[in-house]
Amino acid sequence: MRNKLLVAGTLALAMTCTTVFSSITPAVVKAASVSTVQTQTAENSDDYVYCYAGLTWAEYWKAEGVMAAGDTTSSNTADSHGEKDKGAFDAVTRATSNHGLHRGSYQCTAVIKTAEGEYKVSHWSSDGKTVYFTDGTSASWSKDTLKRGTLTFTDGTTQTMTEYDVLGLKYVPVKVKSSDYDSFKEKYSVVENNGTLIGGYGENNLQAYKVTASVDKNTNGLKTAEKQSDGSFTFTQRSNGSSSGIKNQALKTADLNNMGATVKDASGSYGEFLRVDFTKNYGDLGANMQAVKWTYYGNDSTRSNALATYGTKFAADNWMHKSMGIQLGLTDSIRCQLPKGTDGTGYWSLTIYALGYADSTYNFETTDANIVKPDTNASDKTKLNELVSSVEGLNKSDYTEKSWNSFETELKEAKDILAKEAPTQAEVDEAVEHLTAAKNALDKYVYGTANLSYADFYYGELNDVNEDTTLDLTSDKAASYRESGMYDAVSSATTNKYKSYFSNTYSEDNANGQGGSIIGIKDVNIAVPTSLYENAKKAISDNKECSNKLLEIINSMTLSDTTPSEYKILNGDGTLTAMKSEVIKDTSTLTIKTQSSYGQYEVDPVTSENSPLSNLDAKKSLLGIIVEDEYGNKYGMEHLENIYKEGKFSFAVTEGFKEKHGNTIDYKRHEALQGKTIKKVTYLVKDGADIVINTNLKCKTLAVSDSIKATANDNFKDGATVSVDTTAVPSGSNYTLSSVSIGKTVLTEGTDYTYANNTLTIKATDNTGVGSYSMVFTDDTYSDIVVSFTLESGYNTGDISINKNNQVTLPSGVNFKKYVNNITSIKINGVEKTGKGGIKATDLFDADGNINFNAAIKGKDGSSTPVFADKSASYTIELTSTGYPSVSGTVQLNTSTLEASIKKAEALDSSKYTTETWKALQTALTEAKEAKSANTQAIVDAANTKLTEALSGLKEKTVTPSKPATPSNPGTTTTKKPATKPALKKANVKLSKPVLKVGKTTKNKAKVTWKKVKKATGYEIQYTTKGFGNKKATKTIKVSKAKITSAQLKKLKKKTRYKVRIRAVYTKAGYQSATSKWSAIKTVKTK
Repeated sequence: MRNKLLVAGTLALAMTCTTVFSSITPAVVKAASVSTVQTQTAENSDDYVYCYAGLTWAEYWKAEGVMAAGDTTSSNTADSHGEKDKGAFDAVTRATSNHGLHRGSYQCTAVIKTAEGEYKVSHWSSDGKTVYFTDGTSASWSKDTLKRGTLTFTDGTTQTMTEYDVLGLKYVPVKVKSSDYDSFKEKYSVVENNGTLIGGYGENNLQAYKVTASVDKNTNGLKTAEKQSDGSFTFTQRSNGSSSGIKNQALKTADLNNMGATVKDASGSYGEFLRVDFTKNYGDLGANMQAVKWTYYGNDSTRSNALATYGTKFAADNWMHKSMGIQLGLTDSIRCQLPKGTDGTGYWSLTIYALGYADSTYNFETTDANIVKPDTNASDKTKLNELVSSVEGLNKSDYTEKSWNSFETELKEAKDILAKEAPTQAEVDEAVEHLTAAKNALDKYVYGTANLSYADFYYGELNDVNEDTTLDLTSDKAASYRESGMYDAVSSATTNKYKSYFSNTYSEDNANGQGGSIIGIKDVNIAVPTSLYENAKKAISDNKECSNKLLEIINSMTLSDTTPSEYKILNGDGTLTAMKSEVIKDTSTLTIKTQSSYGQYEVDPVTSENSPLSNLDAKKSLLGIIVEDEYGNKYGMEHLENIYKEGKFSFAVTEGFKEKHGNTIDYKRHEALQGKTIKKVTYLVKDGADIVINTNLKCKTLAVSDSIKATANDNFKDGATVSVDTTAVPSGSNYTLSSVSIGKTVLTEGTDYTYANNTLTIKATDNTGVGSYSMVFTDDTYSDIVVSFTLESGYNTGDISINKNNQVTLPSGVNFKKYVNNITSIKINGVEKTGKGGIKATDLFDADGNINFNAAIKGKDGSSTPVFADKSASYTIELTSTGYPSVSGTVQLNTSTLEASIKKAEALDSSKYTTETWKALQTALTEAKEAKSANTQAIVDAANTKLTEALSGLKEKTVTPSKPATPSNPGTTTTKKPATKPALKKANVKLSKPVLKVGKTTKNKAKVTWKKVKKATGYEIQYTTKGFGNKKATKTIKVSKAKITSAQLKKLKKKTRYKVRIRAVYTKAGYQSATSKWSAIKTVKTK
């Protein structure tokens, strides 16, 4: 069978016999001599290892009793296609990009050769564009004009294919003595039981396979490997058995009599002299077909006495086509010569050997019309020329990718036939038949969009799904993906995020109106072959039942007249292919950790500037994420449960993991990732190039979280020691301490702690103290183990209290900052105020432990809710701080004494007191009035003390009588009174409190605005980073014009929070100044 046979559409078996054709010229004769070496005696004849092994054609056929058994003679004689397959059981050589590459990987050991090296093929991707090699590497493959192919490797380098060899069978079941097994593995490619058997790629009736090996003594086709004294191995004749050699699969059978068998009329278009095709229900048998044996009986209709038996080679004799069947032929070759005195007519049997199948035999009779004779007549190319001319103007973009690829291959073959100087008429007629069939099979796409569940979206991304227009309403290949924990809806999304956090997802509300679930990806671009679209619409019209999502997707599609930049192809069984999209590689780095609040593993990108991933807006453009392990297995990620912003994602691999919000994360779809290494991550981008990052992330095997334990030996005073128990770590692990932290502060080894002999010594430093600690232990194979412990203060209840001055009092030597940082709970009047949406402990106290009565809970919308709504009221506060005893006390901001002092000061007459002491009083009075709205009792008390001292320090003016003046007229006395300032009148003006608003802020400026206050002649603005009672930290801006309603705060510190307030002012000559109450305090934060 020839390269052209690879084009044919059936599973064909061909044999070549040199008795009929004498044109074979041996080139390099490597006649295999029968070994006289005796097989070594088994030490234990029942002690065997069962496995699959790769054998050459000669090794496989040597013990099967066929012509030229074990002979590796090759031939330099080329057939009509220029290929040299007229030898015995040598390698089948090919140098073609049109046929043979993909189908050779189903059951054969296939090798691609380039000038740079050789690459053994494992299997192909579903679209036939990526070849996977047996060493785990891969390369993309494309055709070129020289009937070769170009390989592009993952590092971007390219190599040109120079030759394609089919060396033998890759999965032959064998048994080997246990004592010889290591030696056997050194010489042969072996797949052991529970290993993976994989091959081919899907196209129409032929489908790729991936199964698990399970060879035993009853496996059909089993050969025994026998070690010779020189260290080589020979193989016995295959045995008939009852088991398949495949795990959980019974031995299959094929009825060749009901598979459309046809003994072909003489043609010889592929170099064969006899051919039999099977054209019905042949797909699975064709994908698993390994070898074919032919037996010739001549005129013996009883088939009792065989005249000759022939073995065959894939691609040289046997073939299968995606739509035209199994094609079996006998090639004019050294391995097939008819017995002397016979012409090939008469009675024959052929037997197909296939992986997982019982042997299948077909008996037939040939006549002279079936036997090919040398063709001496010139061929007529007219019809083929006309056909080629008629299709030259067809446009690739008008048709589906799959139908065009098939058409393009047949068109090239037809042109090759026309270019030949003297093709046979059989070759010309075959070319006409194939090109006509490919032309008639050309199909176009219908485009549109539809919402896809995660199961339907990811099935084609994670599996090799081929384009297939065959209507299938009964099967649902994605059914397992719909199971709970696989690619079902995301129900763990938070109440506010499930609807709109990601732009490309769609959701459903829960029946109770509380929250909802993310179902999948919305408005996915879909292409449907026209023939399939029409058949599906008819099925909908006919009310056909459908077990998969085909009709549902078709019915929901919003059609479009334009071709999208990317799309999935919908198949007849309801599956969709992977997205047809451009790909761009990113050199960004990915990191992985096993300590995350979102999953058992978390992957974080470290992007380089202007890299594709750094420019990706995940919320708007990310359709999904696919990770691929070292074995080529793929796993999808779902939004919010796994995928977050900036390309981050996390996942769980065991049952029961809860993320930080309390939601349980689905694990089944990622379960197999534990212990694997992620080699590639693909970010699927909406209407853009998908981003691929090659990586090497080990998903370490999860260790039991409490397999390391820590126990504090004493309270923290001037340090402390902690005993560590590592006896329960996994066997074979080598855990080492990698970090120690208190809260969020990572401690420094040597400075803050030491670790030796399973004892952790915490030193007394600025970073350490009473509190909750964590130790992280790491291992190369197992996940990190985090060990927590608490160092207690040793203080008792009552040692820490809240005093009558509304201040937390601590024992001598206790740092308040460290105490407040350990606070985990604040209850005010029994209501918890910490946690999400609560207040930070550092906002409730100042640095000295004073209660901040202006403390407020900040909302995300910028709102501010006071913790103490009525500062004059009494509140009960309960504090819980890690490592310290709990504290409870009653607080109340007491301003009554201060207000009494203010009232006393305001009642005094300024004219009675000296200027200096009155000025001091007015300063103290101003601060006292401001302190009425202070945030701590300390500020109130300090203001009252200052005002009291100013009152005590007032001094009254001293009036000194002046000397009598000498009268101008004698006898007249004049006395001059000392000059006095007239007293200021009290301004009878009541000013309303201004309403302050914060405007635009920059790094060092902030704008504030307010509404004009009636009767005001100006305004005073104050701003501070601390409390307004802190005079040094408070700045004042005076606005002297009533019409001004805005001001710019300048020379501010960047990234700093300021408190701002304003009051209206009234001034008039001869009258006392009047002011309004201070406005509500606003907060400004610079950039």
